[in-house]
Amino acid sequence: MSGFVGHGRAQVTLPEELVTVDGHLTAILDQLPTPEPIELRLSDALGLVLAEDVVSEVTVPAWANSAMDGYAVVAADLEGATVDAPRRLPVVGEVPAGRPEITSLAAGRCVRIMTGAPLPAGADAVVPVEQTSGARDSVAFHVAVAPGAHVRGAGEDLRPGQPLTTAGRRLGPADIGLLATAGVTRVVCIPPPRVVVLSTGDELVPAGDTPGPGEIRDANGPMLAAMVRAAGGVPFSAGIVRDDHTSLAHALDTNLGHADLFVCTGGASAGTRDLLPDVLAALGDVSAVKVAMKPGMPQIRGRVAGRTVIGLPGNPVSAYVSFEVFVRPAIRRLQGRRDVQRPLVTATLAEALHAPPGKRGYARVRLHRDGAGWTAAPTGPQGSHVVTSIALADGLAVVPEDVDQIPAGAPVQVHLLID
Repeated sequence: MSGFVGHGRAQVTLPEELVTVDGHLTAILDQLPTPEPIELRLSDALGLVLAEDVVSEVTVPAWANSAMDGYAVVAADLEGATVDAPRRLPVVGEVPAGRPEITSLAAGRCVRIMTGAPLPAGADAVVPVEQTSGARDSVAFHVAVAPGAHVRGAGEDLRPGQPLTTAGRRLGPADIGLLATAGVTRVVCIPPPRVVVLSTGDELVPAGDTPGPGEIRDANGPMLAAMVRAAGGVPFSAGIVRDDHTSLAHALDTNLGHADLFVCTGGASAGTRDLLPDVLAALGDVSAVKVAMKPGMPQIRGRVAGRTVIGLPGNPVSAYVSFEVFVRPAIRRLQGRRDVQRPLVTATLAEALHAPPGKRGYARVRLHRDGAGWTAAPTGPQGSHVVTSIALADGLAVVPEDVDQIPAGAPVQVHLLID
């Protein structure tokens, strides 16, 4: 009878075999290519990072215009006007927005004017209609106004040569509005990275199929493709790839034409059917490492024909957490973004959290607002196969490598799963 006593993976993995989370992430980011900018229509640039500064070539407003519906006047004509002693002026016309039919105004007169309409030459102020009374042909003004009142000056917003946006800025809706105001219709920016997602494993069947004995539905492929899209990339699904060298090599080779990044799940551990390291070694470069984290210890990084390949564990929770920690930052770097990491918040733990000594733990938690702060509670069982634990989570509570537990009531850093 054998005297061997079995040990779990945590016991048979020596500390010196582990690489740090930060070290593995840095190695991935360092091997990514510099993204190439392209020119796109402004309407297609939302969420993308500018590659060039943009400056205004126009004056906005192009001419002085009214900020209110009211009357354009010469301010000096209303000197001393009060509620009880108004000044009355004849109305000599109307200036609607878009039809500047009256181009000048003499002293002692006024014109009815609409918001955004050009201010006639000679007029230097606008009185809101709420501060007037009277008939259509003449109006009583119950307030005195200073020159410039309720007038938008020419060039008040933009002038030629004024910076609009700078290289490195990620365009939001307000940026799109600003650029459109300045007449910019095309911008040079970093395109969204194209990410090929491969699920490996003989046991996998498509989500729409009924699994047979020993088979499971492929959750990783659809989940990771959705995560790529949510991160700002363009996902391409290579489908389910069988556990043999030829199928894996063929899947990588045939997708090179539309891949800036490959994300593979499964085949990253130590099983006899975990072939991804061998295939990558034959096609390019590969590093199969054990990262000091839980879940997600077995990880792969490699390069094939200049494209980075990231290999993640096959368990759905491990794949999900690994994507957040390693793949999302890579996608953001390929977008030209400086903020490659999600925000962290500090929360108070509702229950104690545990992690193996020397490893960074990531627990799926639900955040609740508690006065001015946050409370974090685990989403349930934390096994790497429990998909409900990530579906219910809006954060990953981080247990640092130098502690093995954080007690209930203590503060914890939470990696947000929402932007």
